[in-house]
This record gives sequence, C-alpha cells and structure tokens, in this order.
Amino acid sequence: MTCPFLREAQVKFCRTAAVRKMIPLALAAKTGEKCGGAEHGTCAVYREQATDDADCSGPCPYLRESLMQYCGAAPVAKFVPYSESLISRCGNDGYRYCELYLGMAHPAMGEPVDGVALPDWLHYSANHMWLDVTEDGVCHAGIDAFLSRALGKVDRISYVWQKGVRRPSAVLTVNGMDLEVVFPNAFLLTGCNLYLRADPARLAAEPYTGGWMFEGTPLPDTTNGLVNGPTARDWMEREQHRMNEFLQQQCGISADGGQIAGGLLRGLEREQALTLYHEFFHL
Repeated sequence: MTCPFLREAQVKFCRTAAVRKMIPLALAAKTGEKCGGAEHGTCAVYREQATDDADCSGPCPYLRESLMQYCGAAPVAKFVPYSESLISRCGNDGYRYCELYLGMAHPAMGEPVDGVALPDWLHYSANHMWLDVTEDGVCHAGIDAFLSRALGKVDRISYVWQKGVRRPSAVLTVNGMDLEVVFPNAFLLTGCNLYLRADPARLAAEPYTGGWMFEGTPLPDTTNGLVNGPTARDWMEREQHRMNEFLQQQCGISADGGQIAGGLLRGLEREQALTLYHEFFHL
C-alpha cells in the first residue's frame, strides 16, 4: 500500500544543464521557457552543445520528459523518479512512520486498556515492546505505552546495533540509570529512528508513532512468542494488576486510581527502580 500523500507529475527537464530543474508540464506554459519551440536556439546551454548546422525549428533536442513522484504533505515538492518510490517508505506500508504523514494524518491508537494505549494491529512482547509487520514485508518495533509511561522522561537513547540480523536493542538513560531495551526476536535491522537521539521525549509522548525505534525486515520466527488482539488486551490487564501488587508489596505504594504514575521510575529509590525494571521490562 502506498502513502495517501504520494502524488505523480509528468515533468520536463534539460538533459545537459548543470543543475537539473524539474518543471511540471502543467506549469510549463507559465514559466516562459524556450525548450518547446524554436526559441531554444537562443539558450546559452543549448548553444554550448549544438553544432553550426543544428536545426532549431522544433523543440530542443536536449529536452526530456519523465514521470516523477512527490510528497503532497511536504511544504516544498521534491521530485523523485517513479521507480525510486518503490524502494522508499512512500511505496509501502512503512509510510505510516513517516514524520510528514504522522503530522498530517494523526492516526488513531485504538481502544486503551485501563488508560494504556494498545493498538490492536500490533504484536507485543513480554518485556513490553511492540512489533508492526506489514503485508509489504516491512516491520517496525518500539516500546509500548505501559513501558513509556513507567519511564517518563528519557534523557538519552543509544542504539546498540543499527544494521544486520540482530535482536534490536538500545540503552535508555533515565534519571542517571542506563536501562537496556531488547526486542526478544531477531530480524534484519535496516535502520533506527535517529531523530530520537535529538528528541528522546517522543518515546514517552508518541511510543507507537514518532517514537518508533527500529525498522527492518521480519524473519520467519520474528513474531514467535508475541501476543496480539484480545490475547494482548488480557495480558495488559494482568500486567497492570501485577504492577499494582508489586508496588504495594515491594515499594509500599499504590497506583493512583489503578494506573501507574507517569515517570514512575523517577519517583523510586534507585534500587527499587532497577528491581522493578528487571521484573517487568528486562529479558
């Protein structure tokens, strides 16, 4: 499936110009260009290439036309060859994690479980990471809203791997603690969300969209042991109850209104925070 903001345009350009300027055919008549008629004989670029006996009666022989695509959500249209969109996220379901798409579309996150967002189309791991596998053979992974709520403000993110067949992992620094997050199954890692290194707050604010962490191609066993749909909702309810019991028994506190507080780990003693993290979020 292609991005709904992907647009097509037939453009023309000069094959010999030092800078290739794409002119949409729909706008060509308004630009005053000389390429389409005998006026091209006065063009300095043409005269550098042409011979003395060149025929200038028709359109410029260096004029080319091509089908291009561009993003309708971008403030400035950048034309790319039609074939290249097939290997970019614009031409597959990966567009759902594009910054421009997210800024325009604001996709719904589904029905929450006791205040915790839990999109139904995702798969979830026992250590509270999610995986999205599309029909186009692209996958994205990140931390779920339960983990992001417990973390609160993340000060820094460092990726352990950025390429290769790996179990994707990263180190999140929260309140002076380095906490490792590891997706339990391997896939072909093709990229990481490097924007998070400049703005790690998005992990807490947008865990399922702009806060995605890893991108790649799934392997046959990438979804092994993960839960989704009604099974995931039941699991999340149990996790919230288990968290409440842990806080009461181990830390002497209770979750307000049945929900854990945002930035819970920052409010605990270091030893308590590490114990809780290893109990719920560490492999």
